Formats: sequence, structure tokens, C-alpha cells
Amino acid sequence: MIDIHKRISTAEVHQKKQGTFAIVAGWAEEIKVLGKIAFIKLRDREGYLQLVTSDKDLIKEIEEFSKESVILVQGQVKTSQLKAGGNELQVSAIEVLSKAEPKLPIDVTGKVPADLSKRLDFRVLDLRNPKHLAIFKVRAKISEALREFFKKENFIEMQTPKLVGAGAEGGATLFKLDYYDKPAYLSQSQQLYKQLMNIAGFGKVYEIGPSFRAEKSHTIRHMAEFTHIDVEMSWIKDEEDLMNFQERLLEYVLKYVKSSCKKELELLGVEIEIPKLPLPRISHSEAIKMLQDAGSKIKDGEDIGTEDEKILGELVKKKYATDAYFLIKFPWSLDVCKFYWMRNKDFGRGADFEYKGTEISSGSQREHRYDILIKQLKEKGLKPEDFVYYTEPFKYGAPPHGGFGMGLDRLTQLILNLPNVREATLFPRDPERLTP
Repeated sequence: MIDIHKRISTAEVHQKKQGTFAIVAGWAEEIKVLGKIAFIKLRDREGYLQLVTSDKDLIKEIEEFSKESVILVQGQVKTSQLKAGGNELQVSAIEVLSKAEPKLPIDVTGKVPADLSKRLDFRVLDLRNPKHLAIFKVRAKISEALREFFKKENFIEMQTPKLVGAGAEGGATLFKLDYYDKPAYLSQSQQLYKQLMNIAGFGKVYEIGPSFRAEKSHTIRHMAEFTHIDVEMSWIKDEEDLMNFQERLLEYVLKYVKSSCKKELELLGVEIEIPKLPLPRISHSEAIKMLQDAGSKIKDGEDIGTEDEKILGELVKKKYATDAYFLIKFPWSLDVCKFYWMRNKDFGRGADFEYKGTEISSGSQREHRYDILIKQLKEKGLKPEDFVYYTEPFKYGAPPHGGFGMGLDRLTQLILNLPNVREATLFPRDPERLTP
């Protein structure tokens, strides 16, 4: 029996001296038996290792193996003859821990193409591809960077309810469910609760957790369930404080990923550009003018759609040499201006954070004065009685505050230039997909 407790990674084997012994385990990605010698390309989380043997009995065993079987191997470290260099393992013992079916539903290596839908049907196999694994290694580093930044900025991490009595974004995109014979909903956002934490005196809070939107959307950037980075902070002067914070946050994340994910970025063919701060602030009316001058048929005061948003991103990059900017001064009549935004005459005091032609966050200074909050709630066609749990605390003293929400899935997608947000999500949920 090979001692699995002594297993080391393929990366560690490549660092070991010639002639030493090692135990490794992983998936047999390729198996070749060429007469009196057999080769196995072993894959684990850290990379690849070539296994070699000329032992007749071992070769007979290997001939019965199937690709993607899980094996435990013991052998002597030798210099590899492969072009990639490094070491290989001269096998002295081998155990099959789990035999894979001979015919796989998709090609793990990606050499035989499969469309995204089929890959997601067999997501576990799809994720064995080192490039797809690399995406989630980077995503983990993005989360690590976010939490490190929030810690440096003295934020408190929170976990808010996901079963709620009313929506933060309106009823059209709510998932309704039965809650002990009462109507309830899956949380669209941590929005209302993170504001309550500021009224409670927490000062600076954030959450990285799931949110749910019942949008019948089939775009490359929307899902029914996504991971929300929600942030709220007290004692701000205006929305400029939020933009200053967000651009520093993006800069920190990009620098962190660039320095700690060199291997993954190289594998994915991604070069990260660090934007120069401060980022441009472009008013909604200025954006409309830029689009009109570029030939768009968009009218003054209209919301900027997805296609125009992409064009605007290209125009901004050409003019300001940056992939990131803020869109500000939205007309209050637009849906983007929520009832909880503070209002400055005809404009909502918020900002959309745009990156590579796509919105990555939406935020605003909040209305902390109770009477005005109720007035705005009515203006937006909502019923105050549905939001008593949220509005009541504002009667008892609320500090000036503001915040934003950002999607971790979309942020990962854009940093890595992925064609679809589902590529950055382990097990995506959309109108057609509830499994795996």
C-alpha cells in the first residue's frame, strides 16, 4: 500500500532532487503504452507530471486504465526528457483509487470543443481543465484582495438575511416563496440591511454573499443568482467620497491579482492594466452627447443601453486612455435612480462604475432624512407600508451615508476578459439552469 499521507503536489516534485522518491496522486489525463514503455500524464491542482515505467507488470496494469481515472503513484524522481523540462517520476508502484468511465461526455483538455451549455451540463469535468481552474484561482485572489482592502479600511464584515419581506429593487425581479404561510422573497441585494447597520452605528460595513434577481435575461453578464460585493459607509460628504473609495478598491484588486496570479494570468493569456487615478467622471448628459456625436440614435435624457454602453467605453478609452470611469448626474426620472438615493434637484446623487464597457457597480449617497425618504418612495410608485421595517429606524437618527453594490462574478469576468459571466461562476443559475 502506498501511503497517501506522504503525497506531495506535482509542483513539489519538479523541485525535488534527482534520485529522491516521491508519492503523487491525481488524474490520468493521457495514457500511452508504446511497447516496452508506458507514459502517463498526471494532472493535479498545481500542474502536470509525466510518469514513466518499463516494468512489465505495471504496463499490464496501465493498459487497463481509462483516462481521468484517479491514481496514487510512487516512484523515483528523474530529469524529464520533455521540452517543458522539469522532472518526471520513474514509477515503482501504482494504485487506482477511482476508475473513470472509458467514454467521457466532454473532453477535459478542451482539444475537442464543446459549447458552453454542454460544458455546464458536465461542469465538474469542465472545471478539471487547468484554464478553467485558473479562473477560480484568480477569483479566490480577488476575494482575498477585497477582504484585505476592507480590513485596511477598517470595515466590518456582515451577513444579512436572504429571506426577506420586501425587495430593495422593486417587485418585478423578486423570487417569491412561501414562508410559514406568509409571502417572502429571496434577497435582491443587501442594500436595505447594510444601511440599517450604518444607522446602528457600525460606520463601515461590507458583505460578499449571494443575491437573487428573477430577470428573464439571457445576456452574457446576467444571472438569477450572483455573488454580491455590497458596501456601505457613514460620514460621507457626497457621492465623490464613494467614487474615491471605489477607484482605490479597483486599483488595489488589480495590483493584487497582477502580482499574485502570474502563472494563472499567463495560462489565460491576460495582461492586467492598472488604471491611473483619479478616473474620469462623465455626466449622463455628456455621455449622451459623446454617443450622439459617434452616430448613436440615443436621445437626451434616455437610459444608456448595453450596446451604447460598450460604445461609450470605447469612446472613453480613446479620449482618456483608461478602461475605467464613472457615469454620474443621472436624471431623477430614470429607473437607475432608486428611492433611497439622495437627490440634487433634477439629478440623483449616484454613480455607475464602468469597466471595459460594462457597469461593475452602482452606488449613491443615500437619503438619510426620513420625511424626504418617504416622499421619494412614493414618487417611485412604491408603498411606504411595505418598507416600514426599513424606514422606521430613520426616525431615530441616521448619519449621512452611502454605498454601492458590485458583482464578483462580473468583476472576475471583466478582469480576465471572459466571453460570458457563467465562465466565472462555478455553477451558474439562469432562467434555464437549476442544475448541476
